[in-house]
Amino acid sequence: MSFCKYLTAASLATALSISIASAATFTIDPGKVTVSGKDFCPFADCELIGEVAGGSFDLDTVGQSASLDDLFNWEVLLSKPWATGVGAYDVSVNLNFSSPSDASAGGSGYAGFATLAGKISGGFLKWVSGSGTVDFADGYKLSYTLADATALGFGTETTTGASFTLEQTPAPVPLPASALLLIGGMGALGGLRARRNRKA
Repeated sequence: MSFCKYLTAASLATALSISIASAATFTIDPGKVTVSGKDFCPFADCELIGEVAGGSFDLDTVGQSASLDDLFNWEVLLSKPWATGVGAYDVSVNLNFSSPSDASAGGSGYAGFATLAGKISGGFLKWVSGSGTVDFADGYKLSYTLADATALGFGTETTTGASFTLEQTPAPVPLPASALLLIGGMGALGGLRARRNRKA
């Protein structure tokens, strides 16, 4: 390969390495769900608690989506294992992202449960404001939707999730003027050398 061709290939490789973006990892930290409301469990105490389990996912293309099906953990706490009762609550949450940079999102809604002897339980979750966008300082933007749910089964625990879509990626970083001049100068030198070799 001639010196001129080598410089051209190196210049193209440099430009491509700057314009191609790698996948970004989005990380949600564990946290608490704020739950407030009323419950009624005769001869025992009961309450609904919620936690953000946290999680990570990778996205690299605008329009690409990911889901975290177990983002939230929900549990009906019973002071007696055989307790029977019902509850109705308002819920709100902040999702705190720690990567690719610090950011937060939120949601609010309502939830309820019924449990029979602490063995068979049912419940529902409805997010009233459970979607929006998250802007990151480094130029990424996500849209998100928190999942509504209904559940019926054995025990007093369940999980719910959320989906995320990449709406924007950081703008490509342009080559600095000095780098462009350097590449141009190296190309010119390569051309002169090739011309001299042909004359010789």
